Amino acid sequence: MKTASFACLVAAALVAGHLRLTAAETVRFRHMVSVYFDERGAGLSLPEGIACGSDGRVVVGDTGNGRLVRFTYRDKAVIWESEIKIPQLPAPTVIQLNAGGDIFALDGRERRIVRLSPDGGFKAALAFDGIPAPATVVPKSFAIDSVNNIYVLDVFAARVLLLDAQGKFTRAMPFPAGTGFLTALTADTTGTVFLLDSIKRRIFSAARGAAVFTPLGADMTGSVTTMPTSITASKGSIFVVEGSGSRIASFGRDGSFLSRQLTMGWEEGALNHPAQICINDKDEVFVADRDNSRIQVFQLVR
Repeated sequence: MKTASFACLVAAALVAGHLRLTAAETVRFRHMVSVYFDERGAGLSLPEGIACGSDGRVVVGDTGNGRLVRFTYRDKAVIWESEIKIPQLPAPTVIQLNAGGDIFALDGRERRIVRLSPDGGFKAALAFDGIPAPATVVPKSFAIDSVNNIYVLDVFAARVLLLDAQGKFTRAMPFPAGTGFLTALTADTTGTVFLLDSIKRRIFSAARGAAVFTPLGADMTGSVTTMPTSITASKGSIFVVEGSGSRIASFGRDGSFLSRQLTMGWEEGALNHPAQICINDKDEVFVADRDNSRIQVFQLVR
């Protein structure tokens, strides 16, 4: 493994300590580093997916290059591991890791979710055996909770499919009535699932075992100015990414608006059509800054 050179990274100020967030806390993003190249000097291209583990491990869906790249972020340094380029995954767009380190990736071209071992070996594509009619599944997004249950946003049949840790179907939940277009979902450590309605700018939630999704808070019209495209939950806060607006808004567990941060641009710390984000147990935020063809790392601070 190699440590990324300073030519590949742009460092910013350090922050003190590991901050625990509560639902009432407003947080801000402090830029730490930007990553443009892998250990061989090959540039990232339109990255859309990113997932992070508790050990500092990060997996990037380098979509424009049709590959995954892996690195560890430790002590404010990027330690490169390897790239993963397989024919079963030509266009990775959404990335998730389960508790065992397996990599799950949504392929935007083939519209399927593939499972890889922690070192990148192909295992299988999710088969969706036993699902109720219709048999066709078009996944737009997916999430994995702390006990490895898998939640798939099926836009073809307007439902969320619940699969167990082995990928076997367990049940389906219909989309809430009157929604516009659901584009993303996420799951927190309690097993609560959150849905993002980009058109009507709403968040819906369902606690573990719930039969239906219910609205969370009011609509986000006064909090976000452009169409939200991605959602992530971490330590009591919910983060909504505005793709075209290039900002990130945070909300409490009750759906109350907390803050809206960052700006559109090309300088360090600004965003240009961000896609997926992930947050690790050290409150380090990794952003797939798509149209800037880079990954940016921020620290959540109060």
